[in-house]
Amino acid sequence: MLPLVMVPAMLCDAELYGAQLAALGDAAEITIEPVAARPLPEAARACLDRAPERFALAGTSAGGNLALEIVATAPERVAGLWLMGSNPGSHGDPDGARAQSARVRAGEFDAVLEGLVARAVHAGGPRAAAAADTLRRMARRTGAAGFVAQNDAMIARADRWSALDTLRTPALLLWGRHDQFAGIDRALAIAARTPSASLVVLDDCGHLPTLEQPEGSTRAARAWLSSLR
Repeated sequence: MLPLVMVPAMLCDAELYGAQLAALGDAAEITIEPVAARPLPEAARACLDRAPERFALAGTSAGGNLALEIVATAPERVAGLWLMGSNPGSHGDPDGARAQSARVRAGEFDAVLEGLVARAVHAGGPRAAAAADTLRRMARRTGAAGFVAQNDAMIARADRWSALDTLRTPALLLWGRHDQFAGIDRALAIAARTPSASLVVLDDCGHLPTLEQPEGSTRAARAWLSSLR
């Protein structure tokens, strides 16, 4: 069975992929890689040290940045790539991100978290309340210090658009139509750079498809995993 390494978004953990862990056990051996809380090249090397020789790779948002760093480091080991809500470029607003970290250090973690929840989860989605509560729960497990470390790692990330150009294994781009962090135009740009990509857009969904539309996410993931075989 093909190993699948999944990397959550910032402030998230394995609960982000709870529905997929429960539903896809017959299709892949799934492990969860922690969100990068140190420079991405270092985090990628650590993941590669733990991972099987060849594996499929998935990442949401900041988890996609770590996934792309892994692809850039060892493309021959990646059997397939699944990205959600990701930006392959360098950070678009480092000053704003530093200001968020400063607020968290000053004791405003809850306020910063609520702002992120409001942007991440599409309020009109059928599971908006449950998805928002799950995100809050994961974030509180991560804590203020964890957020700052993850945020700092993302601020310093390198542009990894070029990692997409040579990717030849099947790629799934799974996007929420109402993603406020990485819109559909970003998904289309990634698809244009990735010869092997297929784009699936989920309606009534924001930045976290596996929480907001778990059934649709699982169907798309199962089809992608079948293509890897």
